[in-house]
This record gives sequence, structure tokens and C-alpha cells, in this order.
Amino acid sequence: MNGLIGTLSPPRSRAGPVVLAQEPDFELGEVVARPSCLQLQRNGGSVTVEPRVMQVLVVLAQARGLVVGRSELIELCWSGRVVGDSAINRVVYRLRQLAATLGNGSFEVETVPRVGYRLSVAAAASGRIAAPGDPEQVDDPVPNGPGATLGPGIASAPPTPIGRRRWLHLALGACTAGGLAGAGWWAWRRPAATPAPIQGATLAVLPFRPLTDDGRDKLLEIGMADSLIARLSGVPGLVVRSTASALRFAAADQDPLLAAHELDVDWIVDGSLQRSGDRLRATARLLRRTDGVAVWSGSFDEAFTGVFELQDQISRRVTLALAPVLRNELGSAPQRNGETGGTRNAQAYQLYLAAMWRAQGQRPEDIARALRLLEEALALDPGYALAWVGLAWTHRRSLWIDAQPSSVFAPADAALAHALELAPALANARAERGYGAYWYGYDWQGAEREFRAAITVNPNVAAAHFGLAQLLLTQDRIDEGMRHMRLTRELDPMSPVFNAIEASFLLDLGQLAEAENRLQRALDIAPRLWLSHVVQGMLLVANGRFEVGLAALRTAADLGGDISRPQAVLGVRLAAMGRHDEARQTLAHVQARARTRFVPPTSLAALHAALGEADAALTELERAYSVRDTRLIYLKDDPHWRDLRNRPRFVALMKKLGLDRFGRGLSPV
Repeated sequence: MNGLIGTLSPPRSRAGPVVLAQEPDFELGEVVARPSCLQLQRNGGSVTVEPRVMQVLVVLAQARGLVVGRSELIELCWSGRVVGDSAINRVVYRLRQLAATLGNGSFEVETVPRVGYRLSVAAAASGRIAAPGDPEQVDDPVPNGPGATLGPGIASAPPTPIGRRRWLHLALGACTAGGLAGAGWWAWRRPAATPAPIQGATLAVLPFRPLTDDGRDKLLEIGMADSLIARLSGVPGLVVRSTASALRFAAADQDPLLAAHELDVDWIVDGSLQRSGDRLRATARLLRRTDGVAVWSGSFDEAFTGVFELQDQISRRVTLALAPVLRNELGSAPQRNGETGGTRNAQAYQLYLAAMWRAQGQRPEDIARALRLLEEALALDPGYALAWVGLAWTHRRSLWIDAQPSSVFAPADAALAHALELAPALANARAERGYGAYWYGYDWQGAEREFRAAITVNPNVAAAHFGLAQLLLTQDRIDEGMRHMRLTRELDPMSPVFNAIEASFLLDLGQLAEAENRLQRALDIAPRLWLSHVVQGMLLVANGRFEVGLAALRTAADLGGDISRPQAVLGVRLAAMGRHDEARQTLAHVQARARTRFVPPTSLAALHAALGEADAALTELERAYSVRDTRLIYLKDDPHWRDLRNRPRFVALMKKLGLDRFGRGLSPV
């Protein structure tokens, strides 16, 4: 341990994960780390650090030169959640970037093979875009893995404490804003104007925490947040994060300010619940992210007369208490948007929540289970309009696993008819009807009308903005389309699909640095989502890193299993690299699958086109039209068809779709 500065001591024991708001400032050489501010400072300059990156730095610094294993990092920084290697690798990579950019040799993160990581004083190498199997990365602690080399063996200086701030009384407002510049901008297709910042305040509501495990009611904890989100969504100028994003912070030891940073909101509401007999005590508070101050708090004691009656009482009183604060900030008081569609059946609601959570997955069994749960909910309450919408949405999700479009949109349309009969103003139903018009009916005007109608009723429905964004981007309405894509992510920042799709569109715009940021977010949230690895592969290819890009595409194909899309993208890339035998093997594999189950014809068409088989590709595209293949909405923009665009059969198909009226737009990978 040559060069050890200070006294080596084991890391301090913790009762739970790192709470950044409670961590004291400390020094690492010339760098001052301020966890509560999410900043690193040196010589008057500063950079803002992601919460997860700062958490890992805190743990490594507190280890005082000892090695910290991956399992310990996961326990202390990810609250013990299952995360992939890519999530940890990304954080370590970011720390190395910080060490090189700001630290100027003040600290370095070493990889200790088979053990973990250690913070040391050493020169740090400059970073690059992280990639699986990249020989220039040293994030994998497996001894024979690529780049698994031990550093110079210089132990770190122990962190020097500066001071401790009390919970909710943080000097975040004194923290100077700063940030690291990303990788260079490369104009691949065309420049695009930077979307205008979204106006208004942003807010998230966290699931309420149990004060004790006795009498815990998880339904009520989630339902309280869901009810407040629904009520606050009607406030003009207030962007409210979705329940789906908030659910990722449903833990008793949740750090509300960390959640506020990860959800990127100005305000956050959190609360607690304690049940005793037939009484329930609830507390709630409104925290301002900039300084951590609770600008409002309240407590409520109610009789436990029923889940929904109690939920309505508390949410109504919390909303009224928030009204003066929000009027102060936004110039308006909370207003209900008039939507209906809920249930008073607690069991049906619980089944609905479970189904929506399950349907986030990309596996066939996830979709099937979600559909069964929704059918059970509707059997208990046939008047539950939101469950009918959830049924339609879940059917649409099955398109990700190569479901036949007619088997998706027929039952989805029937479910939406029920929903709109029960609740004609339901924004989510209008949004889903927009997808039917767009993806299945190829009715561009009708789809836009439905998406905009949904947004008019409730501007906080992420799915409506997402559908409208895609439609606008494919019609060469880039600025407006990217604004709605950004708003989608603002409303549901923890959605890996939204982040990955946005990264894909940014890639098509040539904004590679921003695409990387969005992609890393998607990989952090769901490291095993095949879509993210497809985008990663194409991003690496765009940076000229063909072999590691191909490795990412192979990973996507493995994760996707029987899903044809990642297989097709892999085959197209193999063909582009001149590896035609492997590409033909991929085509044969997909063709064999198509003999026993539905495979979207566009997947087969892309492989034929990549292999120079134009007639076969056009035949599959014509068949795609007959079965309403949803991928045809990108026909005008998809680069797979660049060699087919002037052929009469392709031109005729464009006219049948009505895409000949639009300029060249964007296409996701």
C-alpha cells in the first residue's frame, strides 16, 4: 500500500442505503465533494453529479482505501435491487470521467479483479462511451475479462469531513450549478433545433411510507400517491410525474430528495402512514428540490372506513393544503380535470395496479399475466373504465413480442369502446384510440386528432405525448415532435422504453452525445431490455466501433429470445459488415420461426433488403401492408429501404399508406 495517506480503517457500518441529503462534505485531494448538493468542486469550478454516481463515490470514499465489492455497492447505492453489470459499469465509468476531467489526478477508481473497486490517488485515464466487451474499458472485475487490469496499487487518501447538514435543512441553494460536457456532436443526418424548455413547475408524488410493518397496507400506500397524482394532474402549468415512475421509489427507506433528483422535478410530495385498529394516521409534506426545505406539511387522523373513502378524504385535504403553495408558484390553484373511470372495489384496484406493473415487462409471460389480472379486475367491477383502458394498453404491449396486429387491435378497440361509454372524457382512452388509428389504421389525421384530444383533456398523459411525438417525427415535424418526446420523458422519466426510443430518434438526428445520455438512463433502469441494447449497438456503430456494436446487437438478440426485431437488426448489421453467410443464417432462423408463428413481415423484408434481395423484400413489405404491420409507419424514413425507394412497387406502397404527402422524417432503430 505504498502512498497511503492517512489511517486505513474499515468503512463505517450502515443501517441502510446512502442518503445523500445526510452526508457531510469531504475532500479528495484538491476536489471537494458535496453529496447534498450533488456537486464536485475544484479551484472554483464545479460539476453536477448524478445521484447514483455520487452515492457510489460516497461509499468508496468512506471505505478509506479498502476494496468495496459489487454486492455491497448494490446494497448501499441501489437499495439491494437487482441491477445488471452495465449499471455499475456506467457509474464507475462516469466516476473515471470525473476524475480525469475535474480531478486532474486527485483520485482514481481502480478495478480489483474478482473483488470490486477501490478509490485511490492516481492519474486517471480519459473516458469513452461505455460498451459491452470493449477492450478499452476496465469495468469488469472478472480476471480474464477484457481490460481487467489491476491499477498501480496506490491506495486512496481518506476523505476529510467538512461538515454535516441536517435533514431537510440543506444548503442546496448555495450550490453553484455546473455540468460536464458530453461527447462531441456529430451531424449524421441533419441538425435539429434544441427543443424549448418545458414551461411550468414539475412535481412527483412518492408512495407513502409505512411507519411500522404492523398493519401495513401496500394498496393504500400506492393508492394514496396515485390519488394525489390524479388530482394534481389537473393543475394548469404543473407537470406531474406518472404513477409508474413513482412506483420505483416504493421503499420504506426512500430518500425523497434523491428521488426528486432522479425524477428531475422541482417539487416532491412524500408521506407516511400508520394504522392502528380502525384509525389511520397520515402525514404528508411538500419539499422543494433546490434547498430541501419542506414548504408545507400536514398530518391527518381518519377513521379506517374503507380504502377509497379514506383515500379521497386525505387526498382532498392534502390537495387543499397544497393549493396556496401552488397558487404562489404557478398562479393557479389545483383543479380537477373532470376525468372519471375509477373503481370503488379495493380488490379490483389492487389487481389493476398489479397488472400495470406486470405489463411493464417485455416477456410473453408478463403480458399474459397482466391480461389475466385485468380480466379478473373487470369481472369484479365491469364499470372500471381505467381497467378497460389498461386491457387495451396491455394488448398493444404484446406487439413487442411479435403478436399479430389483428389479434391486438380488435380486442383493444372493443375494450376502448367499453371505456369511452363509461367515461367519455377519459384521456387515456383517447390516447389508446390514437394508437389504433396510427399503428393499425394508418389514419394519420385521425391519430393526431385523438392524441391532441387526450392532451387537451389531461396534458399529463405520457402515452398521448409519446404517440404524438412519433407521428410528428415521421412527418418531418421535427421540432414539435422532439418537444413532445421530451415531455413524454418528463412525465415518465423512469420508463426504459421512453428513454430508449428517445435515444433512437436522437441517434437518427445525429445528436450522439445526447442519445448516449438517454440510452445510459434506459440501461440503468432496465439493463436487460433488448430494445436498449439494439440502440446501444447502433450508437456504437455510428461512432465507428463496429465490432463492439455488433456485440451489443448480439446481446439484444439473446435477450429478445424469439422476438424477430432484434434478430433482424443483427442480421442487417452482419450483412453491412460483409458477413453474408451469418446474415443468411439469421434470415433462415427467422424464416423457420415464421412457419410456426406470426413474424412481422417487415423483419423479413429488412433482412432480404440487406442481402440485396429487392424483390423478396418488396413482397414482404406488400404482405406487411395486408396484415397491418405496425412497423410500416416508418416506411418513408427507415434506412433499411434506401435501395428500394425508387422502385415502382415501393412508390405504390407509399401512396397506399398516404406517406407520399410528407417530407422525410425520422425513424427509430
